[in-house]
Amino acid sequence: MQVVKVFNNNVVLGADGHGGEFVLLGRGLGFRVSPGMDIDATRVERTFVPSGVTTADRLAALVGEMPLADIELTERIVAMARSSLGSYVTDLVVVPMADHIGFALRRLAEGAPEIEYPLRWEVHYLYPAEVAVARQALDLIELERGVRLPDIEAVPLALHFVNAQFGAGDINATLQMTELLQRILAIIGEEYNVVIDEGAVAVARFVTHLRYLFHREQQGKKLQQTPAELHEALRAARPREYASAGRIGELLRARFGWEITNDEILYLALHVSRLIDDGSTPVPAEAT
Repeated sequence: MQVVKVFNNNVVLGADGHGGEFVLLGRGLGFRVSPGMDIDATRVERTFVPSGVTTADRLAALVGEMPLADIELTERIVAMARSSLGSYVTDLVVVPMADHIGFALRRLAEGAPEIEYPLRWEVHYLYPAEVAVARQALDLIELERGVRLPDIEAVPLALHFVNAQFGAGDINATLQMTELLQRILAIIGEEYNVVIDEGAVAVARFVTHLRYLFHREQQGKKLQQTPAELHEALRAARPREYASAGRIGELLRARFGWEITNDEILYLALHVSRLIDDGSTPVPAEAT
C-alpha cells in the first residue's frame, strides 16, 4: 500500500493499488513520508474506510483530531453492540460515534447544559433494543472515564446503532425515518381509535418491517412477487387494513418518491392487521 496524502504525523491516506483508499492511523505513520512512498504496515494501528457521505479528507480530519483512547473506547462499545444487536453494527460506526462521545465528554467537562435531542420519545419507543445497548454504553463510558454522561445521550448513541443497519454515513436519513415511523403509528392509532401498545410484539414486528422496507428502498431492492390470489384474499378478508396499507404506501411515495409495490402493500396490510388485533387496545369511551 502506498501513501496518497499525509494529514499529520499519525494519519495518512493510503491506496492499495486496486482502487481502494483507506485512512490509516498509527504513531509516527506520517512522519517524514510523502505521496508515492510505501506505507510501513508495522506502524498501522487502525484502518478506516471512507463510506457514504464521509469523504477521505473528512474522515481523516476526524481521526486526526481524536484521542486514541476515545477510539479504543468506542471500539469496545461497538463490539458490545454487535454481540447484542447483530453483525450489521460494523466498524463503520466507530469514527462518527467516537466523535460524538468525545464531544459529549468535553461538554460535560465544561459544565455545558444538556442537549435536548429531537425525537427523544420516538427513539425510546421505536428502538428499545438500541436504547438498551446505548445505556450499557453509558455504563462502560462511566467505568472507563469515571464520569457519567447524561441519560439523554442514550438517544444519539442509539441512533448511531440504527443508522448502522442502513450502512449510511448521514444520520439525517435515520432521523427522517424515525419521524415517519412515529407518524405512521400515530395515523393508525387515530384511524382505528386505538392506543398502540409500545411493548407489544406486534408493534415491534411492524416497526422492524418498516425499517427493512426503508433499507430495501435505499438499496433499490424489492420483495419477491407474491401470488395475486393472496392479495385478493387479504383484500376481501381485511379491506380496511389493506386500504390503510395503501395509504402508508402513498405517504412513503409522497415523502421519498418511492414506488411501493403491491407486494409491499400486502405485507404492510398483514402487519397492520396484527397491530390492530394484538398490538393495541380500544380508546376508552370516555376519552373519545
